[in-house]
Parts: sequence; C-alpha cells; structure tokens
Amino acid sequence: MRLKSLKLAGFKSFANPTTFTFKHDITAIVGPNGCGKSNVIDAIRWVLGETSAKQLRGGAMSDVIFAGVEGRAGKSLASVELTFEHTQDETTGIRHALNLYHELTLRRQVTKDGKSDYFINGQRVRRRDVVDVFLGTGLGARSYAVIEQGMIGRIVESSPMQLREFIEEGAGVSRYQARREETEKKLAEARDNLERLSDLQGELKKQQRTLMRQAESAKKYQELNAELEKMHKEDLLKRLFEAWQYHETKTQEHTAANEGLSALETAVNKAKAELDKLSARVAEGQWLKDDAKDKYHNAQMAEQTAQHNFYTVNQELGQADEKIARLTAAQKQAGEDEAHATAELAKLTSTLSLLEPELSAAANELKTAQDKLSEHEKHWQGARSEVQNLQNQKNSLENAQKLAESQKQRVLNLREKWIAKHNALMTSEQPAADDGKTEEALKVLDGQIATLKVKIDGLQDNHEAKSAFDERAKALQLLTSEQTAREKRHASLSSEYDILHKMVYAKPNPQAQNTNASTDKAALAHLPLLKDGLRLTSAGEKVAGALDALLGFWLDARVGVPDEKSSVQAQFAAVLGTPDKDAPTAVLAQTKPFATPTQTGLLAVNTLITPALAAFERCYVDVDTANKTPDEIAEQYAGVIGDGGVIFTQTGWLVGAFGALHTSKFGRTSENFLAQKAEHTKRLAVLEDELTALEDEMEDKARAIKDLTAQQEAQKIALEEQAAQLTAATASLHKAEQERTALTAKAQTEAIKRENFAKTKAALDEEKTEIQQELKQLDSELTATQEKLAAELPRYEQAQKSLETLSLRIDELNAAAKRASETHQALQLQHGTLSQNKAHTERLLALANKNAAQANDDIIAVKKAQEQLTAKLPALETAFKDAKALTAAAKIASEEHEAAAKALQLMQVKLQENLTQAHADFAKAQAETAQISADTAVGQSRLQDLSDEVAKLDESFHLDAWLVDVRAKPPKFKDNSARIDAIKAEITKLGAVNLAAAAELAELEERVSPMDAQITDITASMTKLQDAIRAIDEKTKSLFLTALDAVNAELNALFSKVFGGGQASLTLMEDETLAKADRWRAGLVLMAQPKGKKNSRLAVLSGGEKTLTALSLIFAIFKQHPAPFCVLDEVDAPLDDANVGRFTSLIHELADSVQFIFISHNKLAMQIADELKGITMPTAGISSLVTVNLEEAEKYLEPDA
Repeated sequence: MRLKSLKLAGFKSFANPTTFTFKHDITAIVGPNGCGKSNVIDAIRWVLGETSAKQLRGGAMSDVIFAGVEGRAGKSLASVELTFEHTQDETTGIRHALNLYHELTLRRQVTKDGKSDYFINGQRVRRRDVVDVFLGTGLGARSYAVIEQGMIGRIVESSPMQLREFIEEGAGVSRYQARREETEKKLAEARDNLERLSDLQGELKKQQRTLMRQAESAKKYQELNAELEKMHKEDLLKRLFEAWQYHETKTQEHTAANEGLSALETAVNKAKAELDKLSARVAEGQWLKDDAKDKYHNAQMAEQTAQHNFYTVNQELGQADEKIARLTAAQKQAGEDEAHATAELAKLTSTLSLLEPELSAAANELKTAQDKLSEHEKHWQGARSEVQNLQNQKNSLENAQKLAESQKQRVLNLREKWIAKHNALMTSEQPAADDGKTEEALKVLDGQIATLKVKIDGLQDNHEAKSAFDERAKALQLLTSEQTAREKRHASLSSEYDILHKMVYAKPNPQAQNTNASTDKAALAHLPLLKDGLRLTSAGEKVAGALDALLGFWLDARVGVPDEKSSVQAQFAAVLGTPDKDAPTAVLAQTKPFATPTQTGLLAVNTLITPALAAFERCYVDVDTANKTPDEIAEQYAGVIGDGGVIFTQTGWLVGAFGALHTSKFGRTSENFLAQKAEHTKRLAVLEDELTALEDEMEDKARAIKDLTAQQEAQKIALEEQAAQLTAATASLHKAEQERTALTAKAQTEAIKRENFAKTKAALDEEKTEIQQELKQLDSELTATQEKLAAELPRYEQAQKSLETLSLRIDELNAAAKRASETHQALQLQHGTLSQNKAHTERLLALANKNAAQANDDIIAVKKAQEQLTAKLPALETAFKDAKALTAAAKIASEEHEAAAKALQLMQVKLQENLTQAHADFAKAQAETAQISADTAVGQSRLQDLSDEVAKLDESFHLDAWLVDVRAKPPKFKDNSARIDAIKAEITKLGAVNLAAAAELAELEERVSPMDAQITDITASMTKLQDAIRAIDEKTKSLFLTALDAVNAELNALFSKVFGGGQASLTLMEDETLAKADRWRAGLVLMAQPKGKKNSRLAVLSGGEKTLTALSLIFAIFKQHPAPFCVLDEVDAPLDDANVGRFTSLIHELADSVQFIFISHNKLAMQIADELKGITMPTAGISSLVTVNLEEAEKYLEPDA
C-alpha cells in the first residue's frame, strides 16, 4: 500500500485547493521558514484523526481553517484528503469492511463551529471507523510513522509507557487492544446491570418486609377504630350536657352586664363637651402667641441688616488703606527694574559686536574640510565597486564549482542506485504466465453479485414505508412534547388553583372542632373565624375598599348564632367597644339580611356581605358623602341614626347614637382583604374553565399518542426484520465483491508485474547510458571552473588593498571635518544665547515702564472711593441703633403671649385626661359586655355543634326532646376518658397506617420473582467476556514480546551501523507494583552506548547523538512493521554534514519498502530525493506548491559555455 496523493483546501495557509502527488519513493518538501511546510504534516495528522487543537499548534479546532489575509477573505470550511493505492495488497493492505477497492480515499472536513466530518471513499463515517481502518498499519494521528518538528528529540526522552506504545503499534497489537477495550466496556456494562439488579432486588425485598408489617398494623387499626367510635358517642353526650349548663349560666350574666353601660356613656359625652369649649380658647391663645413671635422675628432681621451694612462700610475703608500702601510699593519697584534693564541691554550689545568676526572665520574653515572629504569619498566609492564586482565573480565561480561537485555526487548516487535496482531486478521473482483460471472465477462471482444486487434492490424498495415510519415518529415526538407542555401547564394552573382555593375557601382547624370544651377559650376556638367565611356580594364588590376599612379589624373574630335576648344596638355597641386587644376574640352573631332603607345614598352592610352579621344589622355604607364631616353625616341621616342605625363613610368614619369614631383608632386594617378575595374568586372561575378544557384536550391527545405508539411499534418490528435480511444480503454482496476485487487485483497485479519487468529493464539500460554521459560532462565542467577561479584571485586581492588605503585617508578627513564643525556649532550657540538675552532684556524694560504708569492710576482711583465711603458712615450708624430698640420691644410682647398660651394648654391637658379616663371606663364595660355576649354565643354554638355530632352517630336523637328529659332528671355519665385515651394511644403508637398494604404486597411479589433468572443470565455473560479478555491478553503478550525482540535486534544493528560501533537496546522496567505474570506490561527503557563511550545514559548524549539514536529506533520499528509511508519534519536540523550522510543512508536502506516524505533545509538531504516539492508564499499568508522532478530536470540542463 502506498500514499498516492494529499489534497488540501482551506487548511491553514493553503487557502487554494492544493494537491500533492507522491509518485516516487523519496519526496522532499523544501521552502523558506514560515511558508507553511509544517502545515503539510499537521494536515496528515489531522486527517488521520487528531482531536487536540494544541497538537496542531492552535487554540481551537476551527483554527485550522484559513482565517484570511489582507485582500483575501477567510474560508468557512477546511478539508484534507488522503488517497492510498494498492490497499488490498496481501502483505501491506488494509483488512477492513470499508476497504472495498484497490484505492482508498480518506477525507476530513471542519466548519467554523468546530464540527468535523469524516469520509471514506465518499461515505460518511465516524472517527472511530477511521481509527479502526488503520489499526495495525502503523498509521495514526500520533503514530511512529508521522514525526513532527521537534518530536525526534523527545522520543529518546519519552516516558517508559510512551516508548511501549511505539513498540505496541509496531507489533500490530493495537487492533487487539481496541477489541479488549470494547470487551471491557461490555463487561463494565454487564457489571453495572448486575449491581443495579442486585440493588433493586434488595430494595424490593426490603419493601416486601415493610409491607408485611404494614398489613398487620392496618388490621389492628380497624379493630381499635370500631371500639373508639362507640366510646366517642358516650363522650359526646357528656360534653353536650356540660355545654347546656355553661350556656344557661352565661345568659344570666349577659342580662346584668347591659344595665350599667348607659350611665358610663352619659359621663363620656359631658366630658367631651367641656373639652371642646376649652380647645377653642387654646386655639385663640396659640394664634396670638404665633403673631407676636413673627413680629419679634421681623425686628431681629431688620437689626441684623442695619448692623451688617454699618460693619461692611468700616471694613471697606480699611481695605482701601491697605491697597494704597501696596500700590505705592509696586510703583517704587517698577522704577528700580527700569534702571537695571537699561544697564544690562548696553552690556549685551557690546558683547555681540565682538563675537560676529569669530563666527564667520569658523564657517569658512568648516566648508574647506567638507570639500576635501567629498572628493576622497568619490574615489573610495569607485574602488569599492571594483572590489564588489571581483567578489561577485569569485563567488559565482565558487558556487559553480560546488554545484558541479554536488551534481557529480548526485550522479554517482544515481549510479549506485541504478546498480542496486538492476541487481534487485535480476534477482527478483519472474512474473508468472496467464493461465485463464482467474477469468473463469470472475465470471462465477459476477453471477453471484448480480443475484445479490437484485435481492438487495427488492429489500431496499421500501422508501414509502420508511418515510411513513419517519413521519409517524416525528408526529409522535411532536404529540409527546405537546402533551408534556400541557401537563406542565396543567400542573401550574392546578397549583395556582389550590393556593387561591385555600385562600378563598379556608376551612376551620379540624382540631379546634374536636377540642373538649372544658374552658372558655376552648369553647371560643370552636367557632369559625369571620375571615374564613366572609364573602362579598355583587353589590359589595363595588365598595370593597370601604368594607375592608370597616370589617378589617374583626377578621379574626369568631362567628356564632344570634342571641335572642340581645338587641341589635347593644350587639353593635359591644363590638364597637373592642377596638384594642379583644376584637380578635369577639363573637359576631349571624342573622338574616336586613333590607336597605329607602333613603338615597345608603347601602346596608349585610346586603354587601355574606354571612349577614347581627352586629352590623343596622349598619349602612354612605356612597355619596366622601367630603362631609361626621356632624354633617349625623344631621343628614338623623332619622336612620335615631332608629338605631350606624352610618359608615368611605373616608373611614362610623357615625351613630354613640357619636363618631374613625377606623384608624382600631389599630389595624385588613390590607384590602375583601378586595383581594373578590379578585381571587374571579380568578378561580377562570382557572376552573381553563383546567376543564385542558384536561379534556389532554385525554384526547393521550388516546392519540397511545394509538400512534401501537402503530409505530408494529411498523418498527417489520422494518427491523427487513433490515436484518438486507444486512445479511449486503454482507454476502460485500464478501463476493471483495473476492472479485481481490481476484481482479491479483490478475491486474500479475499483468502489471510482467509489463513493469520489461519496462524497468529497458529503462535501466537507458538510464545507465545517461549516467555515464552525464559523469563525463560534469568532470569537464568542474575542471574549467577551477581554472577560471585561479585566474581571478590575484586581481581581487590587489583591489582589496587599494580600498583599505583609501578608507584610512577618509577616516583622517572625517576627524578634521568633525573638529571644524564642533567649533562652528559652539560659536553659533553662544551668538544665539546672547541674542535671546538681549531681546529678553528689552521686553523687561518695556514691562517696567508700563507697571509704573498703571500703579499711579490705581492709587488715584482708590483714594476717590475711600472718600465716598467715609460720607455714608454716620447715617448707617443711626439706622443700626433704631433697629436694636424695636427688637427689644417685640421680644417682651412675644414672651407675654407665650405665657398665656401655656396656661390654657395645661387646663386642656387636665380635661383631656378626664375624658380619656371616661372613655377607658366605657370601653372596659363594653369589653366585659362583649365578652359575656361572646361566651353566650359560644355556648349556644357549642351546644348546637355537639347536638349535630350526636345526631350523626344516632339518627333518632333530637336536642329539644333530650333537653326536656335533662331538665326533668339530670343524667349521670360514666367517665370513659381513660379508655378513650388508651385506645388513642394505641392508634398513635401504630403511627401512619397503610390500609392498601395487602394489595401492594401482592403486586410487589410479582415483580421480585423474575429477577433471579435475570441475575443468572448476566453472571454467565460476564464469565464469557472475562474469558475473551484473557484470550486477547495472551495474544497481545505473544505479539508484543516477539516484536520487542525483533526491534531490539534491528535497533542494535542500525545503531552500530550509524555510529560505527556501540550498542543500543530496549528493556522492560522492573516494576514491583505489577504481579509477576504481568511484568511484561511494564514500560520500556531505552539504553544507548555509542562507540568509545563507557556509560549509556541518554542525558549525556549530544543533540546529534540523541537524534540518530531516535532515528535508529524509529527505523528499527519500520523494519519490523513497515508503515505505508513515513513523514519526517526537519529531523536533520541538529545534525552536521557527516551525520546527515548517515541519516540519508538509513533512508536509502528503507526506501524500497517504505515511502519517505521529509521536510528539510539541508542541501545534502535534498540530494537523495527523487522529487522536490517547494512551498512558497508569493502572497503573505497564502502558501503555494512548486514541484520539481530532479531526474527530469537534469535532462534539460545545458553545459556552461
């Protein structure tokens, strides 16, 4: 098998499609640094499956795509293609199902997103398939057949396991290692399945034991529950009797508490009237006090203004005196500066007149020196040109001599190569004659192939079925995803519905209903909360905000039955009297809705809410009085209030016979409880409709998914059967085609061998004649060149001496010109400095004159302003004294009014305290009355609830009849609490009881039974896989040790040949961590001892010795297991000419069995190549290919005249 071509398109610097063809055994790739030669090596490693961008000298895989340069846009795709020929050769070919023909094409392409695709003979494959195809051939992304730049030096420094990988690849064990990895993966999967089944079986048996215990607990629970129901009925009758006694007691207390409430209300009204009269007097005194303070404040402001004006004028007069003094001093300094500048200017003018003759003489001297230097430089340039021409002629003759010697050596190498080819041809096996049997075998295979193709065409003619299957799969996937979205939507709506439903329809605590009413608090907790049952009617939703303010304080109050002995006004007064701490424990009695009065603008509260509450039976909401005061409300609705009604305004006022009270005094609000509840109710209705529609839709789609799944499973079974038949027929077809291809290739190979033998023999004869003629011509050219070079040497040496003499004279003239220039520059610098100083002194003189005149003008202006300020001062002092007197009088008046206002405020505080005490007494009486009313309602409600509970257990029970019997003869009850507690304790001890445990236990036993058989099957398959791994290990061990011995023998032979003696070897490490039977798996150590050196440590070898050692190892592996080709990137860089010769001799030795492609800058290495491929970069960043066949190029060379 040989590499036929390499094609690059858009890969790194190869922007244009570029094809490398490899027709010869040795190909050299040459070119200057940075032109893209190493990109060719990267392309080969990349197409063979390299996945690390770092190994390709990039940061990401998309970096291999041509990025663009100035004037050339980047590419969006990069591709590399390798073409191999003779891939079905019996010894060096590829043994893989994808290798169907005598040529194999491997292509890889990558896009900007970093996605790579692989193709073999145009068929898309996986990277794993590419690796499998080349397993055992020595080719791979990181195999020993591709040696990148710098890698040859790292080989000898490789770790023991890295050296082992080279030998394993050379031994051909990689295909067995791949099989072992697959087997280990299957074994790991089987082990995971076994562990999963064992865990599942253990978990199910644990559940089985749990369900058995739960079934026993459920049976015992049912027995205890039956006994508890019997005891519960007797306990309810006892609690019912106690509740009746409690209700009778509280009814009597409620009547007595209502009688003392009226007297306290009268005292509160009297104290309020007195406080209102005094508040008017306090307001008047406060107004007088504020007015006096304003007058005092205004007087203070006038005094401060006058004082400020007086002090400001005094300050300005002082500042004027200071300014006059400063200006006088400045005027004196300006006169002194003027005199000094005049003297300095005269001195500078005298100095400049003396310096100008010296500057003129220095300029003349500098010009004379420069003229002499220019004349001698012209003579030197002419001499240098003559020397350069002679040097070029000498170099040209030397290069011609070297070229002739190189060409002669190349021809001598060709002659040696011709001798080797001729001997190999004469000693090779003669091609066999054609006997016709191959043709007959091909006809038989053609018939088999035609029959199989007809069968495959029939099996493949099912596009409609596959299309329907695919369409159905897409539809099923779409339905499933839509159903999932509906389920998520349903879960979201259900969650929202449950939350809102709990908020709107909150239920009382069931534990409170079962509480034994042995105390008042327990009886009160038995009643439902107002906020749990409160609803708005359609009319109430329009005034939800106002009702929130009215009812918000009592949302935590309890709701009971009405008390017939309590008037509606007394009930409301009791509730209204609890705006502090007891409101949450008050009891609001239920009643029937009361009709709205005929007066316009009022709505009855009980028509706006449900349930209707007795406390608010005559309470109305005013919808038209947003801006009226409580007194105006009382006057407008006097009739309703006189009839016992209470008016509630949307501004938060309660107005009734008791007076006016604002809801802000309650201390807490509902925070829009009713308004939010109305919104939640509307949202619940919308959610119910959406959930109903969504559930119907989900049910329909579930049926559709079920039907579609059944159809898909049936179609899948049919397609799988057909695919199995197609696979078998395809395998038979491939086998027949492989046999036919093999026979065809064999026949073609024999014919080609016969034809090639004849052509090769004729070509060798012709080549021998050409080599002899070329050697004779090169000898004559070399002699003529040497004679010309001897004649030119004397002329070159004489011209060199003349040039050196002129150079010395020019150096002397340069020194003289430099001294004249430095003198002239110093005089110029001194003259310029003096001129600048003169100009500066003239500017200082003008500035001193200007400053003196300005100072005199400023002094006159300041004295004039000072006189004006002195004239204003007496009037400002008089105004300041008058303002101070007015301020003192206003202060006395303000203090008198403030004392009077404080006296009135003290009287107001005392009356306010009296009123507060009266309110407190009234509120306390209201609270006591409300508590008694609540206790009465609690007793009545509790009596009714217990009666209902008894009626549920005994349908013949009637409360009225039972009370008649109780009044006639009080019953005696037996205490069953101890037994009830004991039964509850036993039930509690049982904990949570699973009543479905028996059914779940039977279902679980059906799942446990089949698992034992599954575990047995998996165990048997694991045993088979372990046996397969052991067999692979034995085969791998045999191949590896055999290859190691063979590579060692070749390595020692090549090393001795390269170094002229010495020895090298690969040995297994002594790894004590491995078992004795596994010592062969240890890493390898490379030992090398060149001739004449005692130690064999690689670290002490030179760079060239390390390179030759690594090449000996690589070529030893090639001799044991030749790869189709070998790619070397500048491996000769560390070698001198002598070692390069040894390197080229190794390539010559292996070139008959291995195709070599190497990159080099060394001319000696290039000479052994059959073909040179030059990489150039005519445009920055874009590489191009130039190919030269050296044998053909030599034919066109003409001898020098």
